[in-house]
Amino acid sequence: MDAATRALRARAREYASLTMSDATTGIFLADTLCALSGHAREDCELLAQVLARDGQHRRALTALRRVRDGEMTTAMRALAGECLFAMRDYEGCLEALGGGETPPELGARGAEEAALSLLRGRAYEAMESRTRAVRWYKHALTCDAMCFGAYEAMLATHMLTEAEERELVESLELDDSNAWVREMYAVMGNSRQVTSELATVVRVGVNDDEFEAGTPPRGGAADASASSASSVIEALRSSGDVRIACARRMYQHGEFAACYVELRRQFELEPARLTGFPLYLSTLVELGKKNDLYLLAHSLVAEYPGKAVTWFAIGCYYMTTRQYDSARKYFSKATSIDASFVQAWIGFGHAFAAQDESDQAMAAYRTATRLFTGSHVPVMSIGMEYQRTNNSSLAFQFFLKAFEICDTDPLLHNEYGVLLYRQGDYENAVLSFQQALDLAPRPMSSRWESLIVNMAQTLRKLGRYDEAIATFEEALSVAPKVASTYASLAFTYHIKSRCTEPVALGLAIEYYHKALALRSSDTFSQTHLELALIDQSAISIPKHNAVEWNTTFDAFGGGNTTLDAFGGRVAQPESPETGGLFPSLSPRSFQSTPTFGQTPFSAARGGFDTNESVDMDESVDMEQTP
Repeated sequence: MDAATRALRARAREYASLTMSDATTGIFLADTLCALSGHAREDCELLAQVLARDGQHRRALTALRRVRDGEMTTAMRALAGECLFAMRDYEGCLEALGGGETPPELGARGAEEAALSLLRGRAYEAMESRTRAVRWYKHALTCDAMCFGAYEAMLATHMLTEAEERELVESLELDDSNAWVREMYAVMGNSRQVTSELATVVRVGVNDDEFEAGTPPRGGAADASASSASSVIEALRSSGDVRIACARRMYQHGEFAACYVELRRQFELEPARLTGFPLYLSTLVELGKKNDLYLLAHSLVAEYPGKAVTWFAIGCYYMTTRQYDSARKYFSKATSIDASFVQAWIGFGHAFAAQDESDQAMAAYRTATRLFTGSHVPVMSIGMEYQRTNNSSLAFQFFLKAFEICDTDPLLHNEYGVLLYRQGDYENAVLSFQQALDLAPRPMSSRWESLIVNMAQTLRKLGRYDEAIATFEEALSVAPKVASTYASLAFTYHIKSRCTEPVALGLAIEYYHKALALRSSDTFSQTHLELALIDQSAISIPKHNAVEWNTTFDAFGGGNTTLDAFGGRVAQPESPETGGLFPSLSPRSFQSTPTFGQTPFSAARGGFDTNESVDMDESVDMEQTP
């Protein structure tokens, strides 16, 4: 019996260790082994491992419960916790792991303790007790700094703010031989500002050529950063995790074309790497690549029908094609599969906001805010919705809350500047727009054209016309075919002229014409072009005195005779009312022209606004007065 048991145990372990082995065979051998050995502890553990690998968690748990509590090892407790977690019995999972709401300050260290802390953190996260989850995740990293699962869990659901994230990375206890771990964690974090050497990973331009964008590219003898970096750091530059993390930072800074090229090259090397797909899909939406989204969504449905990212891809396609009802349906399905999918929740809210359904949009944003406390995007989105519905006080509060989480997002500074503009605080609005411009990537793309226009409109409101004109011209250099920008520039020249400077009026007329050439239905440009032409005529035609002339000739019969076309004299009847000829109208002097000096541009403050809407997609209002 003993010889047979030993032989069977060896065979069962062999099948259990082979990843390509038949699960049925492994389970059969392990189960038979338990029967022969009388359910020995090590045999029950082997059977539970094979059953758990096959997804039979309840049966695996039954095998573990045959072992007495005093004989349970740490690995067996962890396996029992994993089975209960897979069965969604989170309280039972915590009980199997020994409970504990707060990790001990002093305790065991090592990989096993880190694994137990990680599992506790996941159980608390599933129970939506995120404060306790963060504590156990941090404890897992304290036990073993290489427990990347704990760090990745906090990053995926944005449990930490950027400041907390940087503080955690700096606090990791690592020796010199493992210093690369801190570099990897710093690059892969959600922080927008990274000083790690790994952040200088090569970035590829839109035309597949290397380009320099703030950091020197590697690949030459003159590369100073490559020569000074250690061999480990240099080797990690080609890591897929590092490349995806750097691509995400490009996306955060609005460099969508570079992000797309970097991710495309990465997925050519690793087509099935799902960790970067949400970022890749978001980039395709920003670039409007509908065909790529369509093909990618079809391939994901065929290969991963049970993954949340598959249905998120379909929702992204419908968002790009502006079929928002269908987009909402698939974003909702993605959140039902994975409730911690932050991109799906935000896309769900954007789909509602695109159809002006503010209540449903803010409900989705609030859910995202509750689930992802370290992300400022849901909080900022709520503020934008409140601003769109003219609830300035609540929008102000949510923007301030977003600043507490992240103060390096140029879009947030732009939205805050718009709010200040609408409240009439133009000085602080200029400061906010300037902060957004400082944070925006250089060279600026057409995505940031509305930010530059907002800055110019605010300068115009402050009467700083020359600066406003220069800023409008900068916006045109970024996006040269935007009719509203030409109209705004023309309007600025118009009010600068005060209807007395022919040069400024001429430029205003020129830009009104350019705006109408791009959009002939622009009523604002049509109306103000007419006013500009009238004002130009008023100041360009020389003034003269009124001339009165009399058509009567007293020498031919007392004022009742006029000359006909051939020089003959023709008698005219007297007017029954005036006793004379019907008087002719005399030309009026331009000194009394009603439009001169009374156009809206030279009127007192208090003129009407033609358009007060302002956001990242629209220009700031163009008022009649500065």
